[in-house]
Amino acid sequence: MPKPVKNVKSKSDGTKKGEIFALPKHFKNALTQCREQADKSPAKDVTYLWIAVSGKGVGKTGNENTNAVSLSPQDWLNVVDESASLGATWVVLTVSTKLSQFSDIWDICRWAQDTHGMMVGIHLGVDEVTPGDVENILSLNLSKLRLLVRSDSMEKLAFLEKQGLVLWTANPQQNGEKPNCQGPARMIYVNAEGRLYTCGLVEGKADYLMGSVLHDRLNHVIKSPSVKHCVQEDLHKVAPGCDGCPALIANYFTTNL
Repeated sequence: MPKPVKNVKSKSDGTKKGEIFALPKHFKNALTQCREQADKSPAKDVTYLWIAVSGKGVGKTGNENTNAVSLSPQDWLNVVDESASLGATWVVLTVSTKLSQFSDIWDICRWAQDTHGMMVGIHLGVDEVTPGDVENILSLNLSKLRLLVRSDSMEKLAFLEKQGLVLWTANPQQNGEKPNCQGPARMIYVNAEGRLYTCGLVEGKADYLMGSVLHDRLNHVIKSPSVKHCVQEDLHKVAPGCDGCPALIANYFTTNL
């Protein structure tokens, strides 16, 4: 596969760059304590790239009426390139429905493994895996692959372990608990439309929108003093949006990271 060319930043969704980084006053006040704590902490390299895949595939919005611009496969390879340049050694792809619907993820997985030596986590939204899915999974570098599966699906998918695949629990904590995670400071979260959020827990919340891979270089977003990788304390509780979170799972599988 040829080396991806650099993204040409588009503003076709009408978003003004200044608006992306403008934080409402009430939000700034709510995050004061979180920001102060982050400012006192030593800077850490980015370790994880977390990509959320819609029900229609990578870069395809699940809302027919949205004006969002879809990302091409080439755009997603550029995202992997940029995250790797920032130090990311992991990419997790959260697929929301049947894995067989996502033929476009395999090139991303291979690119991350073969070009950047990254570990790949495939987070299964449902526990239906076809023979074709297994064939595609086995075509990857299994030493750099983990399947992230909900705890209640581990038994059903245990047969995959007999084929040399490693299954990890995608939801190691109960909902409502305070997340035992490394926090979003070392993570880049990108939804299916290419929008950047603090983490999956707050995906879709306007106050936590950090930018878009169609408009902004990742290093600018990560280093911007206007953007803090933290979540308001009263929202920071384990929820379904945490499933597959690499920063959370890392604390449960540290010997393998």
